[in-house]
Amino acid sequence: MATSPVMVEVDLWGSGRLAGHLRVPQSRDDSGWGTIQVPIVVIANGTGPTVLLTAGNHGDEYEGQVALLDLARTLPAEEVQGRVILLPAMHYPACAAGKRLSPLDGRDFNRCFPGDPFGGFALSLAHFVDSVLLPLCDVQMDLHSGGTGMDIVPSAVGHMLDHPEMQARTLAMADAFGAPVTLLLKEVNAGPTLLAAAENRGVVALSSELGGGGRLNPRALAITKRGVRNVLRHAGVLQGKPEIGEYGHPRRMTVPDLGHYVFAPADGIWEAAHELGAAVQADAPAGLLHRIEDPTAPPIALSYKATGLLWCVRHAGRVKAGDPVAVIARDL
Repeated sequence: MATSPVMVEVDLWGSGRLAGHLRVPQSRDDSGWGTIQVPIVVIANGTGPTVLLTAGNHGDEYEGQVALLDLARTLPAEEVQGRVILLPAMHYPACAAGKRLSPLDGRDFNRCFPGDPFGGFALSLAHFVDSVLLPLCDVQMDLHSGGTGMDIVPSAVGHMLDHPEMQARTLAMADAFGAPVTLLLKEVNAGPTLLAAAENRGVVALSSELGGGGRLNPRALAITKRGVRNVLRHAGVLQGKPEIGEYGHPRRMTVPDLGHYVFAPADGIWEAAHELGAAVQADAPAGLLHRIEDPTAPPIALSYKATGLLWCVRHAGRVKAGDPVAVIARDL
């Protein structure tokens, strides 16, 4: 495997609280040797497992970024047994711009794994995370939310795995995170994601969906802050048992296939029939798609294809053909 060109300013094997940057090469017209600085914090003490926590995979998803900034400031090194690696703004150019996609090349960083060391910023950074950081890890969690376009019931999210033991360990860690929902997700184009890269390396790994709508949701942030510490407790890096939220134990659910999605058949303005978190029935009205280009035509009525929890809704009013406007989760 090719050596990563990403330079690390901190000692990944050091002790205490170490803060610095990953320097990812980014040549420009006016800076041939330029780099982009990606913040990294390592908090290590004694012996124990290594946990990699990442946020800002998409720059418009804020709960994870703020929760990891809080953890970077407040987690005492002396309470750690093992190592915690934090990337609170992993896809830094997108985080700085508040956008899902990279302002450098339009890439979705979470569709860049396992990466390419010489493929430009996003692919080079993905290669570093996959080839350098993941092999150090026992546990990895990548914190997401719905971003600008979607709003989602706060959930710890895993993939459906063929390996029963890894599936059980994933579910146990998701339950420990302590969101209202523990979800196994059939994801659109999951193969090039960080979650899939971690799974491919045998790392117990989770993603999440923690709100959205292009804002920092206070309730979802509180869930995230508690959840990341719960993951560290579950892994044995922190002492104590995971804390249970005010809603009790997580509800185990699944989105098992694309039949649980409602996709817009045309461009338009989406009028949802239900609020996020509603209980809905298959064949019930999901909402109306209004088409401004044809003022006399009736709106297109869409229906749910599954019964369950309205787990994810379209937040942005304007949609394009092929966009999901609703996702239904059912009990696992």
